Amino acid sequence: MATQTQTETELTDYDARSEVASESNLNPAPALPPVSRRKQAAVLSAAFAAIALTIGYNQCYGVFQEYYLSSSQDVLVPSPASQASPQTAWLAFVGSLCYGLTWAGGILVNPVISRLEEGKWPPTTPSTRLWRRRISRLLAPRTVPIFGVIMVSAGFALASVSTSVWQLLLTQGFLVGFGMSLLYFPLLAPTPEYFSNHRATAMGFVLAGGGTGGLILSPVLRALLSSVGGRWTLRIYAGFNLLAGLPTAWAVPRSQFTASSTAEGPEKRNTHVSKDLAKRPTFLFSAVAAFLQAAGAQLPLSFIPSYTVVLGLTASEGSNLLAAANAINAVARILTGYAGDRLGRQNTLVLTLFLAAASVFAFWLSSVLTTTASTSHSLWLAFIVFYSFSAGGYYALFPALIAEVFGIRQYAAVNAFILFVRGLGTVFGSPVGGQLLGSSEEGSRAYASAAYWDGALLAGATLCCVGVRWAHGRGKPWKWIA
Repeated sequence: MATQTQTETELTDYDARSEVASESNLNPAPALPPVSRRKQAAVLSAAFAAIALTIGYNQCYGVFQEYYLSSSQDVLVPSPASQASPQTAWLAFVGSLCYGLTWAGGILVNPVISRLEEGKWPPTTPSTRLWRRRISRLLAPRTVPIFGVIMVSAGFALASVSTSVWQLLLTQGFLVGFGMSLLYFPLLAPTPEYFSNHRATAMGFVLAGGGTGGLILSPVLRALLSSVGGRWTLRIYAGFNLLAGLPTAWAVPRSQFTASSTAEGPEKRNTHVSKDLAKRPTFLFSAVAAFLQAAGAQLPLSFIPSYTVVLGLTASEGSNLLAAANAINAVARILTGYAGDRLGRQNTLVLTLFLAAASVFAFWLSSVLTTTASTSHSLWLAFIVFYSFSAGGYYALFPALIAEVFGIRQYAAVNAFILFVRGLGTVFGSPVGGQLLGSSEEGSRAYASAAYWDGALLAGATLCCVGVRWAHGRGKPWKWIA
C-alpha cells in the first residue's frame, strides 16, 4: 500500500510538472492511476522482449547482407558475388525497408490500438459504423501484436523460397518490417505511462533489448548461415519468432489513460499531431533530428560485417564484432538513460549525438584513409567501441524527452510521428550509403564516401537537437540541467 501511495504521488507530481512545461497542452491532465512495482516489472519485461525481437533483429541484418553478397550463399540466383556490379544498395535496402517500416508503421498502428482500447471508432456513415462494430467485437488490443508475429514469421518463411532481390524486398523487407511494427508499438507506446521520475532509466532498460537481441542473434545467425545455409536459417528463424513472439504479444499492456477519467468522461491519449503542435520549433527540430539520426545511425551497423571482411578478417569475426557492437549499445542505453535522469535528458542527448558524429570522423574515416593495415584495423575496433556506446544515447533518451517536452498526453501521437520520420530516415540512409560505395578494387577506401555521408548526417542531427534545447528553453529561466 505504501508503494502504491508513493508511486501515485510521483505520477501526480510528474504530470503536474510536465503539463506546465509542455508546449502542446493547454488543459491539465488528470493523474494517472497508481502502478505497483510488480506491474512495472511485467511491462518492462514484455517491452524488452518485443524490442529484442524487432530492433534486435534489425540491428544484425548486416549478417544477412554480408551472406547474400558472399560466394557461398544459396538464396539468390544468380549469385551477386558472380556479377560485375553486385546489388549492394538494393540488398542494404532490404534491411533498411524492414527497419524503416518497423518504426514508420506506428502512424497507423497507434490510432488502431487506441480505438480498440476505447472500444469505439469515430462515426462516419451507417455502413462504415456497422462493419467497424463487427470488427471491434472480433479484435482486442493483443490481437494486433499477435497478427504481427504471424506476419513476421510468414515473411521469413516466404523469404526462404525467394530467388531474387525484389522477392526479398517483399518478404524479408516489407512483410517482416510491417509485422514487426504491429508487435513493436502496442508494447512500447504505453510503457512510459507506467513510470514517472525514472522514466528515462526505464526506457533505457527497455530499449537495451535491441542491443541484447542483436548480441544474441548476430553470432547465432552467422553460425546457422554457415552450417545450414540461408534458406534453412530463414525457416528456423520463422519458427523461433513464433515461439518467442506469441507469448510476448499476449502480454501487451493497456494504456494508463484508459483507466483514468475526467469530468467530461473517460480520458484518452492523443494519437494525432495537431496543426498547432506541428508548427512549433521544438517539434520541427525534433522531426528533422529524428530523420537525420535514423539515416546515419543504422548505416555503420549495416556495413560492420562487410567492412570487417574488406580489412582482411573473416565473416565470422565480422558477425562477432556486430554482436559486440550490440552488447556495448545495450549497456550504453541503460547508462545514458540513468545519466539523463540526473544530468538532463536534453543535455545528455546532445552530448551522445556529438560523440557519435565525432567517432565517425575520428575513427571510421581514419581507418578508411590510412594505408597501414594494422592501424586501420585498430581504428576500426576503436570506432566500434566509441560509436556503439555513444549511439545508444538517442534510443534511450528520445522517448523520455518526448514526454518531457510535449507532455505525457501527447506522447503517443508525437512518438508515432517521430518514429514514422525515423522510418523514412532509415530507408534513406543505408541505401544511399551503399550507392556511395566505390569499387571492390579500392579496398577499404571504397567506404570513404559512405563514412563522410554518415558523419554529416549525425552532425546535422546534433545541431537539430541543440535547436530543440534552445526552442524548449526559450522565454524561460535558463537551466543547466534540462
